[in-house]
Amino acid sequence: MEQRRLFVVRGVAEKGTITYKCPTAAWALRKLRDLTAAERRDITVTDPDGTQLTEADLIGLVEGSGAAPSEEVIPAAPQITRQPALA
Repeated sequence: MEQRRLFVVRGVAEKGTITYKCPTAAWALRKLRDLTAAERRDITVTDPDGTQLTEADLIGLVEGSGAAPSEEVIPAAPQITRQPALA
């Protein structure tokens, strides 16, 4: 049976270590930000190969994966011009 390859996000909490096993880089990025917002210490992220990643590395993986771009880079849709009805 083939083992699923996961991103691992770990942080130290007051009562122990919190570990998330994430199937995608986007999920790992969310968990990294959750741990950062909760002010956890010694947060580490490793990719499926065991290489340690930074938040910037994860952002690069997510944006380069063909995922929908973040809202900041989506151009505004053109406004529809309404024409009066012809009688």
